[in-house]
Amino acid sequence: MKSRNHHLAFRPVFIGGIVYTSKLIPVIYSALIAEWPLTAIEIKSRAALRLTQYLLKLVRFRFICCPYLLEKNMPSSKFACGSAIAITLLISTGTYAGPHGYDLHNTLAPRSAGLAGTSIAEPLDNVSAIYGNPAALSQFRGTEFSFGASWYQPEVELTHDGSVTGAAFSSDSETEGFLVPQVGVTQDLRGLGFNGTLGAGLTAVSGIGAQFRHEPNSLGAGAEFIIFGANFGLSYDLSDQLSLGTAFTLSFAQMDLGLGGTSAESHDTSWRGSLGLTYQLASATKLGLMYQSTLKHNFKSLLIESDTPALAPFSTTTGRFTNVVIEQPQNLGIGLSNRSFMGGRLLLAVDILYKDWEATQFWGDIYENQWVYSIGAELTSGAWRFRTGYGFAEDPTKENPTSLGGIGAACAGAPSSCLNVPLVTPVIEYLQAAEAAVIYEHRLSFGVGYKGFLAPMLDIDSHFSWQFEEERDYGVHTQAKTHSWHAGFALTWHFE
Repeated sequence: MKSRNHHLAFRPVFIGGIVYTSKLIPVIYSALIAEWPLTAIEIKSRAALRLTQYLLKLVRFRFICCPYLLEKNMPSSKFACGSAIAITLLISTGTYAGPHGYDLHNTLAPRSAGLAGTSIAEPLDNVSAIYGNPAALSQFRGTEFSFGASWYQPEVELTHDGSVTGAAFSSDSETEGFLVPQVGVTQDLRGLGFNGTLGAGLTAVSGIGAQFRHEPNSLGAGAEFIIFGANFGLSYDLSDQLSLGTAFTLSFAQMDLGLGGTSAESHDTSWRGSLGLTYQLASATKLGLMYQSTLKHNFKSLLIESDTPALAPFSTTTGRFTNVVIEQPQNLGIGLSNRSFMGGRLLLAVDILYKDWEATQFWGDIYENQWVYSIGAELTSGAWRFRTGYGFAEDPTKENPTSLGGIGAACAGAPSSCLNVPLVTPVIEYLQAAEAAVIYEHRLSFGVGYKGFLAPMLDIDSHFSWQFEEERDYGVHTQAKTHSWHAGFALTWHFE
C-alpha cells in the first residue's frame, strides 16, 4: 500500500520561494485588513426528491441472494448481505474527479490548463483569475470575453474480493466523459475612475461520477455529483505593485446517489468567498496569494438512517430520512511567476496549494489534508504561444476510516421497517475505492495558442493533459486503478 511519506520529498523544491516571499507579508497585511470587508450572504434552496431506478436490484438481492447465503450458512454471510445493501444505499461517490481530490482549480481553464493549472501569480486567461486569485483580475485591461470547453475522460478499474458486496468482481467504469464549459468576461473599470477590473464567469468547480451498473456483483453502483459555480470578482490596485481582489461564488450542486430503494436525486445552492492579492516583487517577478472558504451543500432527505445503529447487522428496525451535508475544503495558495528570461518571451510559474479536507463534513472522514504543487511555462514566438506544465498532488485518501458523514448506520427499506446496516471500516473502504480518481498524483500538460486567429481581436487556445495511472489497495479487500485525460479549446475576444 502506498505511504504518504514519499510525498515529503517534493516539498523542499518549493520552500525557498515561501521563505523569500514570507518577509513581504507584514508589509501588505495592514492593507488587507483596511480594504477587504466581506459580507456573508446565505443562500439556500430545498432539494428535489425522487425515487431511483435500483429498487428492483435491491429487492432481488435482499429476498433472493441473501436468504440463500444465510440458509447455506456461508462464511460472513450476514456481514456480506448487510454490507451489500449498504453499498447500494451509500455509493454516493465515484470515478470522475478533478485533479485535486474532486476540485478542478483551473486545470481545465483555457490557457492555464496547458500549464497544469499554474495560475495564482499570473493567470494567462480571465477564467483562471475569476476562479483562482481574484486580485489578478487587474492584469486584464479593456474588455475580454472567453468562451470554450474541455472534455474530461476518466478511466477506472475497480476490483473487489466479494467480502463486502457478496460476490467478487473486477470491472471498468462505463462513465462517459464530461464536457466542462469555460466562460469568462472581464471589464476594466479604470475608464470609470475605479482602479480595478470586474470579472464574471461560469464553469464546473468540482465533480464526480461512476458507472458500474453493468457489473451485477457491484449491486448497481452508479452516481454523479457535480458543482457548477457562477463567479463574480473584483480587483483593486492599491499601488503600482499591490493589487487586492475578492470573488463570490454562487454554486449549484446536483447529486444523483443511485441508491437502491431509498436514494434520491437532489440539488442545493450555496456560496463561498475568495480573497487574493498580487505583488510585483521586481520588474519581471510577481507573487500571488489566494484563499477560498469552504463550500457547503446540504442535500435534504437523501437517505434513510437507522434509529438503532447499535443493533446487529441485518436486524429489522426503523429509520428516518436524513440530510447529507458535503463540504468542499477551504484552500490556501501561493504562486510566483517570472518573465526575466529570453527578453520576456518565456514565462515561468510555480504554485503551491493546501487543501484542508480534514476540517470538512463528510470528506473529512475519508480524506487527509492535501498539498498540491504545479509548475508551468509559456514561450512566445511571434503570434504563437507554446505551453507546458507538470503537477503533483498528494493522495489524500485516509487509511482505516471509521465513520462517514456522521451516519451511524444506514437502513435498507421503508423507514417503518428496514434493515440495520452499520458503516464499518470494510464498507467505507469499498466506498473509498469507488471514488478512486482522488488517487491521481502526476499530471503532464501541453498547450498551444495563436493570437489574431481569423481577426486581430480574436485568439484561439487549446490544451491536452494526461494524469498518469495510479493503483491503490483499500484495506485487504478492494483495489482501484485509474488514469484520465482531458483536452479543450477556447476563443477569446479582446476589445480596448
